[in-house]
Amino acid sequence: MSKIKQIIKKLITIFFISIVPGILLVLFVPYFSNSCKSNSEIKKADVIIVLGNPATDDCKPGQIMKDRVSKGIDLFNLGYAKKILFTGSSVRNNCTEADVMLAYAILNGIPETNIIKENRAKNTYQNAFYSVAKMKELNLKSAIVLTSKPHVKRSCEAFSEFDIEYTMFGTNNPTNISKMQLLLWELGERMILTHHMIFGYPKNSTA
Repeated sequence: MSKIKQIIKKLITIFFISIVPGILLVLFVPYFSNSCKSNSEIKKADVIIVLGNPATDDCKPGQIMKDRVSKGIDLFNLGYAKKILFTGSSVRNNCTEADVMLAYAILNGIPETNIIKENRAKNTYQNAFYSVAKMKELNLKSAIVLTSKPHVKRSCEAFSEFDIEYTMFGTNNPTNISKMQLLLWELGERMILTHHMIFGYPKNSTA
C-alpha cells in the first residue's frame, strides 16, 4: 500500500510541477500577444488577404475555406479593396489551397484580373511572409487579413512581424461544428500561439 501511495504522490507532484504551469501558460500567455482585434476599425486597403485552410480530398472548398473566401468576396464587392490575395499551398492533401480558393472566387463572380495567388505558404507564418512579399512586389501598402475567428490572434501575431499596415477580419464560426469542436480548436490555437511566443515561429513547419 505504501508503494501505491508513493506512486500517487509522485503523479500528483508531476501534475503540479509540469501540467499545471503548462495549463496556466496556455491560458494567459496569449493575452500578451499583439493586441489587434477582429473586425476593429476596418477600413479600405490595397488588398484583401484570405488565409488558406485545407480543401477536401477532391479539391473542393470545405466549410471553413468557403466562409473565409465568401467574406473576402463580400468585402471586395463592398469596395474595401480592389485586389484579393489567396494564400496557401497543399498541406494535408494534394490540393493547393490558393488554387481552390481562386476557383471558388471566380465561380462567385470575382474577375481573375483582380485576384493574386500565393501558393507556397504551408503555415500561418509563411502565409504572412509570402503574402507580404507579394504585396511588396506589387507595391501594395495595406491589407485586410481575413481568417476564422479562432485563428485571428495567431495570424495577427504572425503579420505583426512585418512592416505593413493591416487590420484583421474574423469570419463567423462554422455552423457545422459542435461546441466541443470549437472549444478544442480555440484551445489548439492558444497552445500553438503560446509555443510560438516562447520559442519563436517554426518557419518550415506546418503549424
